[in-house]
Amino acid sequence: RQVLRDKYGIGFNNLFCITNMPIGRYLAFLKRSGNYEDYMDALVRAFNPLALANVMCRTTLSVGWDGRLYDCDFNQMLGLATRAGGRPRTHLRDVLASARDALNDGAIVVRDHCYGCTAGQGSSCGGALG
Repeated sequence: RQVLRDKYGIGFNNLFCITNMPIGRYLAFLKRSGNYEDYMDALVRAFNPLALANVMCRTTLSVGWDGRLYDCDFNQMLGLATRAGGRPRTHLRDVLASARDALNDGAIVVRDHCYGCTAGQGSSCGGALG
């Protein structure tokens, strides 16, 4: 916070701490530096079942520029399409053409990166690993 203020003149009243997700460039760095296993172990050990109630994938969809649907921004980055009724619901037109409740079957695509949202106090723009 102080470095941002002193070096760049940026000040914050509220700052959210989001766990670095092991995806994209950060995943490549973790693997290249030999830290992937340790990082994932830390996320798994910090798993907090209470954080599950507030993860963004339970109430929010990410919509790509082309109308494709994802359970969260991180799944969108990984190309992991939303599923409903055990099959992909990959496009906004699929949802609009069917019953509104088609996505409410509780099926959320999860992978190892999801531990980032459930570690410590939770993530998804509302918590911190601590």
